[in-house]
Amino acid sequence: MIEMAVLVIVLAVFLAGAVVGAFTFVVVGIHAEERRAFRDGATDSRCGAVSRRLLTAGVVREGTRR
Repeated sequence: MIEMAVLVIVLAVFLAGAVVGAFTFVVVGIHAEERRAFRDGATDSRCGAVSRRLLTAGVVREGTRR
């Protein structure tokens, strides 16, 4: 019984770490994209577009509601 509880706790910690890691990668990607765009004045890259789309999923902008 105690072994099962330890296994559940270890699994929960592992999954929480994976979520934090994935969020960190998204934030680092956005930061790198913003630095590149600010420095070069270039258009959006594929990575930047995906990051923005991921973070704005479910957000309704004014005038875009159907």
